[in-house]
Amino acid sequence: NCLTQLYAKDITHDDKRELDEALRREEDSSDPQDEMRGGMSYFHETIWKGVPKFLRRLDTALKNIGINERVPYNAPLIQFSSWMGGDRDGNPRVTPEVTRDVCLLARMMAANLYFSQIEDLMFELSMWRCDDELRARADELHKNYLLCVDILFLPCKMRVTRRIPPNEPYHVVLADVRDKLYNTRERSRHLLANGVSDIPDETTFTSVDEFLEPLELCYSSLCASGDGPIADGSLLDFMRQVSTFGLCLVRLDIRQESDRHTDVMDAITRHLGIGSYREWAEERRQEWLLSELRGKRPLFGNDLPKTDEIADVLDTFHVISELPSDSFGAYIISMATAPSDVLAVELLQRECRIRRPLRVVPLFEKLTDLEAAPAALARLFSIDWYRNRIDRKQKVMIGYSDSGKDAGRLSAAWQLYKIQEELIKVAKGYGVKLTMFHGRGGTSRKRWRPTHLAILSSHPTPFTDHSV
Repeated sequence: NCLTQLYAKDITHDDKRELDEALRREEDSSDPQDEMRGGMSYFHETIWKGVPKFLRRLDTALKNIGINERVPYNAPLIQFSSWMGGDRDGNPRVTPEVTRDVCLLARMMAANLYFSQIEDLMFELSMWRCDDELRARADELHKNYLLCVDILFLPCKMRVTRRIPPNEPYHVVLADVRDKLYNTRERSRHLLANGVSDIPDETTFTSVDEFLEPLELCYSSLCASGDGPIADGSLLDFMRQVSTFGLCLVRLDIRQESDRHTDVMDAITRHLGIGSYREWAEERRQEWLLSELRGKRPLFGNDLPKTDEIADVLDTFHVISELPSDSFGAYIISMATAPSDVLAVELLQRECRIRRPLRVVPLFEKLTDLEAAPAALARLFSIDWYRNRIDRKQKVMIGYSDSGKDAGRLSAAWQLYKIQEELIKVAKGYGVKLTMFHGRGGTSRKRWRPTHLAILSSHPTPFTDHSV
């Protein structure tokens, strides 16, 4: 409403000033958690139910062309990532604590969405016919349910509904799924509110495979018992949702500016008494980073002198190491300029004991950095350690806004085209599959809206992929 009034033709100077102040107050009052909750509302209201509907339309389309097979429920056709609560590039409000809270909030919402559907699924699968494997699982669960630790954490209503007779095998198995979903949701809620939870991990779902296993058991039993059409109903939709959204609903991408990592590395080298990392030439930076990456010694301890900015960067890595790895997508380095920017993040991930390191994605934004990008990637790909680390798969982000400011829209567009061709050649030469993410935000997106169609129409090679 303020924006509409701001751009009205008959607005006075005083009105404009008042509206500017109102917009500034609105911007100041918003926080990343609110942004995340707003974003999650789209999942709750539209995307959650839209995904299985879309996949069913694909099934119909395949059938119409003579392919009488459904899209596999675990085919990764659709995956969701977000920067809400992870994009700390120039945003002081995105702190390590915010990143942690946003991840836990997303996990709590995911478990709640699954939990809200599981009772309906239990009601639908009321048949008694099943295969021997499901029967054995149901008997085991039925005998042991009173001894299970997780029942101590369930509300009274759910404790009563656990008393399901053994001649309802699907109910017994899905009741166990329901109870673990409840514990999964409540554990995330406790961690979000208090930082601790008395609900043990073993009473929750900690991996998608663990979540899918009883559902797959029910699906195969239905098919084996002649109830295939029932298996391909709500149960298949549910399994597709689990495969698409996982336990985290949406993976969080972390974004940080390269200079912030340089500050951390400089503090480390000064503390070790080996000089100033910031003053080193690029070749020396790479040499030192690679020697440390190939070694095993810890670089620093709690005695490392830290400014607030350095502590913020390191605490972000510690949050990544503490939370489940499936909560995160990529670690994006904005204003990337050289191979050392990527290697520094790899080293920091190791030093902060991240068990499953995030894939590191350099974002080349300025025109000079984009022009140097092919050489930077060639250097990275020439390193055996790095090629093994990325498993010959690399994602690169290409910035449109800053390059357009540097050279103008038309000139930048031509330069970007040539740079992409060079990047493809480099990747092909080293046998690396390259994915180029086209970062078209801000004014470049508003004024050049059809560009994404041109990007998606680009002819892919065996070594490239494009996303917008």
